[in-house]
Amino acid sequence: MVGMSCSIFAQQNPITDTTLKSLIQQAVANFPRIKELEEKLRISDVQAEILHANYHPTLYGDASYRYMAPSPAIPFNGKDVNFQPYNNYNAGLTINQLVYDFGKTKTQLERNSVEQSLTQDNIDNNKNTIAFLVAETYYSILFTEQAIRVQQDQLKILHENERIIQAKLKNGDAIEYDLLTTQVRTSNSDNVLKELQGNQDKNFITLEYLTGADVKNTLHIGSFEENITILKTAGNWKTENAEAKIINRQIELLDYDRQLAMVNNRPSIFASANGGMRNGIQPDINKFQLAGGAGVGVSIPIFSESRPKLQQKLTDVNIQAARLSLNTLEATINKDLASVNQDYFTLSQKLENSKLNVVQANKAFQLAQTRYKEGLITNVELILIQTSVEDADLSVLKFRFLMLMDKLETHKIVGTRLY
Repeated sequence: MVGMSCSIFAQQNPITDTTLKSLIQQAVANFPRIKELEEKLRISDVQAEILHANYHPTLYGDASYRYMAPSPAIPFNGKDVNFQPYNNYNAGLTINQLVYDFGKTKTQLERNSVEQSLTQDNIDNNKNTIAFLVAETYYSILFTEQAIRVQQDQLKILHENERIIQAKLKNGDAIEYDLLTTQVRTSNSDNVLKELQGNQDKNFITLEYLTGADVKNTLHIGSFEENITILKTAGNWKTENAEAKIINRQIELLDYDRQLAMVNNRPSIFASANGGMRNGIQPDINKFQLAGGAGVGVSIPIFSESRPKLQQKLTDVNIQAARLSLNTLEATINKDLASVNQDYFTLSQKLENSKLNVVQANKAFQLAQTRYKEGLITNVELILIQTSVEDADLSVLKFRFLMLMDKLETHKIVGTRLY
């Protein structure tokens, strides 16, 4: 049956099969690559903590010893007065605190937040990629299972006809050519069945890889028909398409890079204080005494090899290039959608022809049965017409499956979320 065609917003999940939904959620939760990316989210959290540490004071502990000779001295009241001892000791604590950096740390924190969002976008995009792989594998399993059943029915008919011909051959009512022809057809049909069964085993291997569970013996296999709409236009692709999300997020990051190039050339104001014990203080230079100090300073960038203005100019060029790449992406999406829709239209025409072939093949088989009973055709000719009925059924099944894959493909192109 040809599916309904319309344009919808990409955020609507087209999947209604509850079994498929469950498999998708299982894959999204268990796929190793997803867990790896989710762990990387913690990197941004740690980086944010490091950046926040710029607002916190820094405490240093210092201890030093220095021997100095000669020791400066002047004569006073008949003896030498030294300005400092030969052995100099100093121990204390120094604390530094950023007072104001004119937006440097704030901009870095905001950029880190956008970078974290980019990582989350990558996680979401990978989840959706896995979801589409699960859907494609699931529908392939349903299609292959039905194809196997059709092929098994065909093989059963061929085996039965082979048995009849062997019996007739013994009675002299058939010739060896009829038996050999039937055996060849049976062998070819058996090879097709084995290939389908091998493909089905591969499908289940893929599904186990995606979901982390072996569902071969528990999956209920029914019809693969799904009420999925086919998308004709891109709709809200700028916010839904995976590649568009990444480009937009990269533009945000580049914008913050431009801001950082500007603010990094601003001064920083800091305060510091220190205190501890030392000797060398007049009038008793050998005595340990409390000593300390406090102050405020300004750090002003004077020369930078990165050339902030050139850095800003380079960032502006990259932003413009990224924005233009969105235009290229839009053209690609529209082209891919048009191509898939054309393929869908062609398949729908083939499907209608195949449905007609099924009707005609069944009528031909009914006539052949009558002619065979009257002795007007051979058993081999009857088998040929009979297998054409199975082939026509298989063609209808194949075209329906391919049309379903086209529907799913349009949602993948636009970026519909399946999980």
